[in-house]
Amino acid sequence: MNDMIREQSKPTRTELKRISETLDLSRTGHTLLEEKNEALILEYFSMSKDSIQKKETMQKKMTEAFNILKDAQVSLGHIETRYLGASVQKAKNTDLTEKKIMGVNLLKINAPDYSRKILERGYSITDSDATLDGTATLFEDTLPLILKVGEIDSNSRILKKEIANTRRKVTALEDYIIPSLNNDKRMIISKLDERAREDFTRTKIVKRKLR
Repeated sequence: MNDMIREQSKPTRTELKRISETLDLSRTGHTLLEEKNEALILEYFSMSKDSIQKKETMQKKMTEAFNILKDAQVSLGHIETRYLGASVQKAKNTDLTEKKIMGVNLLKINAPDYSRKILERGYSITDSDATLDGTATLFEDTLPLILKVGEIDSNSRILKKEIANTRRKVTALEDYIIPSLNNDKRMIISKLDERAREDFTRTKIVKRKLR
């Protein structure tokens, strides 16, 4: 591939200028991509740390909620609990948008306040009891956290993929594009210098003959 590039690069000052400009752009792009990759890696590890903390909190709340749900099933009966659960009104819609980090599109979940008063849930308060109400409250409080964990995990996967893609571009610039351009530049400079020496020699010969 390097031989192909050198064959296509004509030893002219115009070509030298073009390659020099391309080389400068490649070096600038390399620097920017490295900075982008470092920023994405920092964001990725920050998200991972945040995800671990939120997952721990979520698991504790979910465990508490399911334990109270078991108490409700004991108190009201499994069938009655399922019947009351099925009569609960639909929760508020979740708004999904996008946010950008270093030019990368990430998911943003705008979770509303899911907490509701007992009468707003839709099931009969005369057929329920405090354990079922407490279960509903805990699940409603935990839902935004569940969505946040889902948002972080989704964005972590997106960032991981983008980091790998950016790293490949950096490697391509380091290992192939910039070295190839440098080789072409050196080749053209060498050819131009050789041509200049030949022209100088010819000029001296002509001057001698004219004396």
